[in-house]
Amino acid sequence: MIFKIGILIIFVISSIEDIRKKEILLWEILACAILSVVAVFMSFYKASPDIIDILLSLLPGALLLLLSFISREGIGYGDGLIILAAGPALGFYDLLTTLMTAIILSGLFSGILLIFKKAKRKTRIAFAPFLVAGCAVATALGYGIGG
Repeated sequence: MIFKIGILIIFVISSIEDIRKKEILLWEILACAILSVVAVFMSFYKASPDIIDILLSLLPGALLLLLSFISREGIGYGDGLIILAAGPALGFYDLLTTLMTAIILSGLFSGILLIFKKAKRKTRIAFAPFLVAGCAVATALGYGIGG
């Protein structure tokens, strides 16, 4: 649970930067990666780690990085990297909950902006604030898989 709260705090910090400058900073990605590495080592120390969960938790970030490349940063590389780095600390199920909540909320927000003509189809919005909401939901639901 401590690792999930740590990731949530980093997501809050990165959302502020993402809103202000439309970028996620390297130190935020590295902080998530360090938390993930410590979480994985702790799982080795406490009991037998769930290797499949650890590997699966890397998949969504890797897919977002591929999507970033294919879409020419329609979704930013920073978003993919921070999700990749946070994956093992959150665990696969909490990461999926985080991402699905973030994607749904960002879609609703974008739809509202389009309906009220406050944005155009190509307008870029910060994704990190939606990751905060998604991570908060996943932590509150507490699947307990990833640390």
